[in-house]
Amino acid sequence: MAKRSGLRWFFAFLFFIIGLVAYMDRSNIAVVATPMMKDFGMDKVQFGFLNSLFSLGYAASQIPAGLLSEKFGARFIVTFALIWWSAFTMLTAAARSYGLLGAVRFLFGIGEGPMYPGNAVFNTYWFSKKEKGRASSALLAGSYFGPVIGPAITVGIFQAFGWQAAFYTFGIVGIIIAIIWLILGRNKPEDHPKISKEELEYILKERSVSKEVKKAAPWKQLLKNVRFWIFGLTYFVTIYIVTIYLVWLPTYLQEARHLTLAKSGLSASLPWLAIFITVMSGGAISDKLLSKGKSRMVARGGLAIGGLVAFAITMFLASRAESTTMSVLWLTLSLGSLGFPVVTSWAVANDLGKEFAGSVSGWMNMWGNIGAFLSPLVCGWLAQTIGWNAALLINIIPIIVTAILWFGVRPDHPLFKDQNDSATLVKNA
Repeated sequence: MAKRSGLRWFFAFLFFIIGLVAYMDRSNIAVVATPMMKDFGMDKVQFGFLNSLFSLGYAASQIPAGLLSEKFGARFIVTFALIWWSAFTMLTAAARSYGLLGAVRFLFGIGEGPMYPGNAVFNTYWFSKKEKGRASSALLAGSYFGPVIGPAITVGIFQAFGWQAAFYTFGIVGIIIAIIWLILGRNKPEDHPKISKEELEYILKERSVSKEVKKAAPWKQLLKNVRFWIFGLTYFVTIYIVTIYLVWLPTYLQEARHLTLAKSGLSASLPWLAIFITVMSGGAISDKLLSKGKSRMVARGGLAIGGLVAFAITMFLASRAESTTMSVLWLTLSLGSLGFPVVTSWAVANDLGKEFAGSVSGWMNMWGNIGAFLSPLVCGWLAQTIGWNAALLINIIPIIVTAILWFGVRPDHPLFKDQNDSATLVKNA
């Protein structure tokens, strides 16, 4: 039926492409880590710091990006972000000193930061309450499909033209996507000239926001809310772990498992294929459970907790595996398990924040990227100090703590009373 498909799902696909480009841009540096470290004379800690600078810039932009997305809408914010980060992707290849390279990566992170808060605001206006999981899956799935195909493409470009060419190529692609989004995108479905009457009526009837909010989110009240902090902490740990794979997995496979650059690129893509699958399926599973009458604690929180427990088990097996094949298998399953807490977190940000989903998601993603800032440094230092296997095994501890903390998120209870009084926090929320 027209109301069940149409323009909103086209934009979900377009966000899939945007996420794909974003993570290909971000993951390129991990694939060419070895030649870059050689050219710049970097050790693991110095290389890890480059990735941390990216995450620091990314984290710093989250709350401002959420506020700006709520004020100006996703069309402007996402276009701006695409052009900004694509330019700094290309400048990564142009840098000629370690200091300049660090500055470029920090500014690259600032530019990519608005992508997710902008998407959260877009989803609030374009999708119904029961479609938020699948809507969140689109951008996330693209993000995690990027590292699936990115390593092979990057290795091919690197071998043919040098590592700098990979950054120039992907930067140009990003600018093309920005132009497409600017031409086709709109902040709200009621502003789009091509939307059908049936689809518009369905969205307006079923979405969680009934009017545009002019006032800013009540941050003073939010910061006094314990659940608000717990929610940020759960995402901090989740993205801390995901970033280890993004930054260090190719290097781990080359150093600890003695794979060549080409083989490590292929093996490093398999865990990202796994998380792509779980992100795509996780949103649909969560929405399906909701449609069957399950609580959000079951549909969102239960899925997240299950993924975290599965990660702990498979990471333990990966650290104990003797063969490279089994190590890659367990690492694939462990990263795949994290797809469930990742996608449900973004759905919960919409559930908790409603009209202020940009602010709530910006807060969550800020903490996630503080974790991403620390992750390359801590993991690089641990790998040099206690070895790769121990550095991986130790990650089980924060994951188990995070699984327990999810019971404190309480996704069944929005942070605000209702959509007509969003600035009023639920007591003891």
